[in-house]
Amino acid sequence: MPHRKPRGEPAFAGLLLTAVLLIGCQSSTVSPVKPPADDATFAEAKAVNAEFKRTVAEVQEQIYDGDWRVWDYGDVPQSCGETGYKFSLIRKLPLEFSFHERGPERMKELHAWMRENGWNVEPIKTYSPGIDNLVIVSSKQQGRVARLDIDLVPGRAADGTIDVMEVRATSTCAPGDAYPILERLRGPFQAIPVDPDLPTLERPRDTPLFEPFDQKTRHPKPADSEG
Repeated sequence: MPHRKPRGEPAFAGLLLTAVLLIGCQSSTVSPVKPPADDATFAEAKAVNAEFKRTVAEVQEQIYDGDWRVWDYGDVPQSCGETGYKFSLIRKLPLEFSFHERGPERMKELHAWMRENGWNVEPIKTYSPGIDNLVIVSSKQQGRVARLDIDLVPGRAADGTIDVMEVRATSTCAPGDAYPILERLRGPFQAIPVDPDLPTLERPRDTPLFEPFDQKTRHPKPADSEG
Protein backbone atom coordinates (compact mmCIF):
# COMPACT_ATOMS: atom_id res chain seq x y z
CA MET A 1 0.00 0.00 0.00
CA PRO A 2 1.59 3.33 -1.04
CA HIS A 3 2.22 6.01 1.54
CA ARG A 4 0.19 9.15 1.16
CA LYS A 5 0.61 12.60 2.52
CA PRO A 6 -1.99 13.45 5.17
CA ARG A 7 -4.77 15.78 4.10
CA GLY A 8 -5.32 19.09 5.84
CA GLU A 9 -8.59 20.59 6.98
CA PRO A 10 -10.54 23.15 4.92
CA ALA A 11 -9.36 26.73 5.38
CA PHE A 12 -12.59 27.98 7.01
CA ALA A 13 -12.37 25.41 9.82
CA GLY A 14 -8.77 26.42 10.53
CA LEU A 15 -9.71 30.10 10.49
CA LEU A 16 -12.54 29.46 12.94
CA LEU A 17 -10.30 27.60 15.40
CA THR A 18 -7.59 30.24 15.22
CA ALA A 19 -10.06 33.05 15.85
CA VAL A 20 -11.59 31.32 18.85
CA LEU A 21 -8.18 30.66 20.38
CA LEU A 22 -6.93 34.21 19.81
CA ILE A 23 -10.02 36.17 20.77
CA GLY A 24 -11.26 34.07 23.68
CA CYS A 25 -13.92 35.93 25.61
CA GLN A 26 -13.53 39.32 23.93
CA SER A 27 -16.39 41.11 22.22
CA SER A 28 -17.75 39.38 19.12
CA THR A 29 -16.83 42.36 16.89
CA VAL A 30 -13.38 44.00 16.79
CA SER A 31 -13.04 47.51 15.40
CA PRO A 32 -10.84 47.67 12.31
CA VAL A 33 -7.39 49.22 12.64
CA LYS A 34 -7.57 50.57 9.08
CA PRO A 35 -10.54 51.54 6.90
CA PRO A 36 -11.68 49.19 4.12
CA ALA A 37 -10.03 49.51 0.72
CA ASP A 38 -11.52 52.09 -1.63
CA ASP A 39 -13.07 51.11 -4.97
CA ALA A 40 -9.88 51.56 -7.00
CA THR A 41 -7.70 49.56 -4.61
CA PHE A 42 -10.26 46.78 -4.38
CA ALA A 43 -10.65 46.65 -8.17
CA GLU A 44 -6.88 46.34 -8.55
CA ALA A 45 -6.78 43.46 -6.05
CA LYS A 46 -9.63 41.77 -7.92
CA ALA A 47 -7.67 42.04 -11.18
CA VAL A 48 -4.54 40.61 -9.54
CA ASN A 49 -6.55 37.70 -8.13
CA ALA A 50 -8.25 37.03 -11.47
CA GLU A 51 -4.97 36.96 -13.41
CA PHE A 52 -3.38 34.63 -10.85
CA LYS A 53 -6.32 32.24 -10.95
CA ARG A 54 -6.60 32.39 -14.74
CA THR A 55 -2.96 31.35 -15.09
CA VAL A 56 -3.43 28.40 -12.72
CA ALA A 57 -6.69 27.44 -14.46
CA GLU A 58 -4.86 27.07 -17.78
CA VAL A 59 -2.87 24.24 -16.21
CA GLN A 60 -5.91 22.72 -14.51
CA GLU A 61 -7.65 22.49 -17.88
CA GLN A 62 -4.82 20.37 -19.23
CA ILE A 63 -5.56 17.88 -16.46
CA TYR A 64 -9.34 18.02 -16.10
CA ASP A 65 -11.88 20.63 -17.24
CA GLY A 66 -14.70 19.51 -14.93
CA ASP A 67 -15.47 20.31 -11.30
CA TRP A 68 -12.46 20.42 -8.95
CA ARG A 69 -12.92 20.25 -5.19
CA VAL A 70 -12.16 23.60 -3.54
CA TRP A 71 -9.96 23.25 -0.47
CA ASP A 72 -8.69 26.82 -0.20
CA TYR A 73 -10.69 29.15 -2.43
CA GLY A 74 -7.92 31.69 -2.85
CA ASP A 75 -9.58 35.10 -2.45
CA VAL A 76 -8.12 36.09 0.93
CA PRO A 77 -5.12 38.45 0.66
CA GLN A 78 -2.12 37.62 2.84
CA SER A 79 0.70 39.99 3.74
CA CYS A 80 4.03 39.49 1.98
CA GLY A 81 7.26 41.44 1.94
CA GLU A 82 7.23 44.77 3.74
CA THR A 83 4.21 46.30 1.98
CA GLY A 84 2.54 43.73 -0.22
CA TYR A 85 -0.14 41.06 -0.45
CA LYS A 86 -0.49 37.67 -2.14
CA PHE A 87 -3.08 34.97 -2.68
CA SER A 88 -2.96 31.18 -2.40
CA LEU A 89 -5.32 28.40 -3.43
CA ILE A 90 -5.71 24.63 -3.23
CA ARG A 91 -7.73 22.46 -5.60
CA LYS A 92 -8.22 18.69 -5.60
CA LEU A 93 -9.50 16.34 -8.27
CA PRO A 94 -12.85 14.63 -7.65
CA LEU A 95 -12.64 11.43 -5.66
CA GLU A 96 -14.10 9.47 -8.58
CA PHE A 97 -11.53 10.80 -11.07
CA SER A 98 -9.05 8.33 -12.53
CA PHE A 99 -6.07 8.48 -14.90
CA HIS A 100 -6.59 4.73 -15.41
CA GLU A 101 -3.03 3.97 -14.30
CA ARG A 102 -1.60 6.56 -16.70
CA GLY A 103 -0.92 9.09 -13.95
CA PRO A 104 2.90 9.14 -14.24
CA GLU A 105 2.66 9.35 -18.04
CA ARG A 106 0.16 12.22 -17.81
CA MET A 107 2.48 14.08 -15.42
CA LYS A 108 5.28 13.84 -17.99
CA GLU A 109 2.95 15.15 -20.70
CA LEU A 110 1.82 18.01 -18.45
CA HIS A 111 5.41 18.87 -17.58
CA ALA A 112 6.29 19.11 -21.27
CA TRP A 113 3.22 21.26 -22.01
CA MET A 114 4.06 23.66 -19.20
CA ARG A 115 7.65 24.03 -20.36
CA GLU A 116 6.42 24.80 -23.90
CA ASN A 117 3.92 27.37 -22.62
CA GLY A 118 6.13 29.71 -20.64
CA TRP A 119 6.31 28.01 -17.26
CA ASN A 120 9.58 27.76 -15.35
CA VAL A 121 9.40 24.06 -14.49
CA GLU A 122 11.66 21.99 -12.28
CA PRO A 123 12.25 18.30 -13.07
CA ILE A 124 9.48 16.04 -11.78
CA LYS A 125 10.42 14.98 -8.27
CA THR A 126 9.42 12.56 -5.53
CA TYR A 127 9.61 13.05 -1.77
CA SER A 128 11.68 10.07 -0.68
CA PRO A 129 11.96 6.28 -1.16
CA GLY A 130 8.66 4.59 -0.30
CA ILE A 131 6.61 7.75 -1.00
CA ASP A 132 4.74 7.42 -4.29
CA ASN A 133 3.96 11.11 -4.84
CA LEU A 134 5.06 12.69 -8.11
CA VAL A 135 5.40 16.47 -7.91
CA ILE A 136 5.74 19.22 -10.50
CA VAL A 137 7.07 22.48 -9.05
CA SER A 138 6.82 25.53 -11.30
CA SER A 139 6.32 29.29 -11.56
CA LYS A 140 5.16 31.84 -14.11
CA GLN A 141 5.97 35.34 -12.99
CA GLN A 142 4.27 37.02 -15.98
CA GLY A 143 1.05 35.25 -14.96
CA ARG A 144 1.42 36.28 -11.30
CA VAL A 145 2.19 32.73 -10.12
CA ALA A 146 5.16 32.62 -7.74
CA ARG A 147 4.83 28.88 -7.20
CA LEU A 148 2.58 26.10 -8.44
CA ASP A 149 2.84 22.56 -7.07
CA ILE A 150 1.00 19.69 -8.76
CA ASP A 151 1.14 16.71 -6.43
CA LEU A 152 -0.06 13.29 -7.61
CA VAL A 153 -0.32 10.01 -5.74
CA PRO A 154 -0.89 7.51 -8.58
CA GLY A 155 -3.58 4.92 -8.02
CA ARG A 156 -3.15 1.23 -8.76
CA ALA A 157 -6.10 -1.07 -9.34
CA ALA A 158 -4.14 -4.03 -8.02
CA ASP A 159 -3.65 -2.22 -4.70
CA GLY A 160 -7.21 -0.93 -4.58
CA THR A 161 -5.96 2.68 -4.56
CA ILE A 162 -7.17 5.71 -6.53
CA ASP A 163 -5.46 8.70 -8.11
CA VAL A 164 -5.17 11.60 -5.68
CA MET A 165 -4.05 14.97 -7.06
CA GLU A 166 -3.70 18.29 -5.28
CA VAL A 167 -2.86 21.61 -6.95
CA ARG A 168 -1.35 24.26 -4.66
CA ALA A 169 -0.54 27.75 -5.90
CA THR A 170 0.76 31.03 -4.45
CA SER A 171 0.68 34.33 -6.30
CA THR A 172 3.50 36.81 -6.68
CA CYS A 173 3.59 39.65 -4.15
CA ALA A 174 1.57 42.65 -5.29
CA PRO A 175 2.08 46.14 -3.81
CA GLY A 176 -0.52 47.13 -1.26
CA ASP A 177 -1.90 46.41 2.19
CA ALA A 178 -3.71 43.10 2.71
CA TYR A 179 -5.85 44.21 5.67
CA PRO A 180 -7.99 46.95 4.02
CA ILE A 181 -8.65 44.63 1.07
CA LEU A 182 -9.68 41.83 3.43
CA GLU A 183 -11.89 44.25 5.38
CA ARG A 184 -13.70 45.19 2.15
CA LEU A 185 -13.93 41.56 1.07
CA ARG A 186 -15.16 39.99 4.31
CA GLY A 187 -16.54 42.90 6.30
CA PRO A 188 -15.67 43.84 9.90
CA PHE A 189 -13.61 41.21 11.64
CA GLN A 190 -15.64 38.79 13.76
CA ALA A 191 -14.33 36.78 16.70
CA ILE A 192 -16.26 33.85 15.25
CA PRO A 193 -15.89 34.21 11.45
CA VAL A 194 -18.97 34.09 9.26
CA ASP A 195 -18.92 31.45 6.54
CA PRO A 196 -18.17 33.45 3.34
CA ASP A 197 -20.43 31.06 1.39
CA LEU A 198 -17.88 30.19 -1.28
CA PRO A 199 -18.31 27.33 -3.78
CA THR A 200 -17.15 23.87 -2.79
CA LEU A 201 -16.69 22.86 -6.43
CA GLU A 202 -15.25 24.94 -9.26
CA ARG A 203 -14.39 24.45 -12.93
CA PRO A 204 -11.23 26.04 -14.34
CA ARG A 205 -13.28 28.33 -16.62
CA ASP A 206 -15.54 29.60 -13.82
CA THR A 207 -15.25 33.33 -13.14
CA PRO A 208 -13.50 33.81 -9.76
CA LEU A 209 -15.64 35.32 -7.02
CA PHE A 210 -14.15 38.48 -5.55
CA GLU A 211 -16.86 40.85 -4.36
CA PRO A 212 -17.24 43.34 -1.51
CA PHE A 213 -18.94 41.64 1.45
CA ASP A 214 -22.01 43.89 1.21
CA GLN A 215 -22.55 43.23 -2.51
CA LYS A 216 -22.25 39.45 -2.60
CA THR A 217 -24.89 37.21 -4.07
CA ARG A 218 -25.43 33.79 -2.56
CA HIS A 219 -23.52 31.04 -4.37
CA PRO A 220 -25.51 27.76 -4.61
CA LYS A 221 -23.74 24.71 -3.23
CA PRO A 222 -24.30 21.13 -4.38
CA ALA A 223 -26.33 20.33 -1.25
CA ASP A 224 -28.86 23.04 -2.16
CA SER A 225 -30.09 21.10 -5.15
CA GLU A 226 -30.33 17.81 -3.31
CA GLY A 227 -33.02 18.60 -0.86
